[in-house]
Amino acid sequence: MERWEREAAARLPELIRAWLALDDDETVVVHPEVSAADSGVDLVAQARDHTFFVQVKGTDNIASLERAAAHRPGRHGIDLLVVPFMGPKAREWSRQHKIDWADLSGNAEVHTHGLYIHVDGHRNAYAAVGRPANAFSPRFSRVSRVLLADTDRWWKQKDLAAKTGLPDGTVSKVIKRLTSLDLLERSQAGALRARAPSVLLDAWTQRYSFDEHVVRRYHAVGRSGNAILKALAEKLSDTSTVWAATGLSAAYMYTRYTDFRLTSIFVDRFPEDPESLGL
Repeated sequence: MERWEREAAARLPELIRAWLALDDDETVVVHPEVSAADSGVDLVAQARDHTFFVQVKGTDNIASLERAAAHRPGRHGIDLLVVPFMGPKAREWSRQHKIDWADLSGNAEVHTHGLYIHVDGHRNAYAAVGRPANAFSPRFSRVSRVLLADTDRWWKQKDLAAKTGLPDGTVSKVIKRLTSLDLLERSQAGALRARAPSVLLDAWTQRYSFDEHVVRRYHAVGRSGNAILKALAEKLSDTSTVWAATGLSAAYMYTRYTDFRLTSIFVDRFPEDPESLGL
């Protein structure tokens, strides 16, 4: 067994005993799955009249979870995805895709076969020391942005470097990280593109933090959010600032569906004279 499978085999009996409130004389049996290697099951756990078919992943990266979801065996029992720690965004993704999961840190969410388990509040017991590798840092995410802007094109590394303005070595590093997350596919000629664009976007969303932006808040007077957006657009267009509407402002420009009060603008630099913009 691999490292995380061994860890899961050791931890699951204790966790399942707590979930099911088993008596002292009731046992939990966990053993490796002995069927075909591509069955999508690593361990089988049995307790009372419940059987858990367990897939073990060493990370909560959404790309890894998506692969696990695609290999759910669908047999009679509880399909359970187990990771070291399930972060908030991965939990939400799993909830949307109706995936029952548990983490080895002690948290779990299972809603199936008349069984409801919800355990929350345990901190990551397997947190790595140091800053984790991130293929979606503000600079590295230029590669994913290009891949998502033209999802049908097969990209050569040198073309990605030219399009993103990043050095070849940096693009190579990002490609290596995206490949390790199983987010890319390659053609016979060695060109690459997103394996599944929606999964690449979900993986980027998982690592994205709005807190990394520098945010300044202003007040403006107008009949509506759209009126304020138009006024700002006219005034910003007369400056050298590079800008774009974002958030609800951008959503309205695409759909014209509903009004908004919070007008969001992304700028390459903050205005020196906000009052001249009506702020």
